[in-house]
Amino acid sequence: MNQNETKKDVNPEIRKELEKSKLKVLTNENDFLVKNLKKAG
Repeated sequence: MNQNETKKDVNPEIRKELEKSKLKVLTNENDFLVKNLKKAG
């Protein structure tokens, strides 16, 4: 499914929640990577 098609169909509130959840996931991944880099370094 094309992401642009999904955005058109989804109402703005749900879209905001999706963007927030994506940001949370990215932040958690970054924290994990930084911790591993600190251990290695």
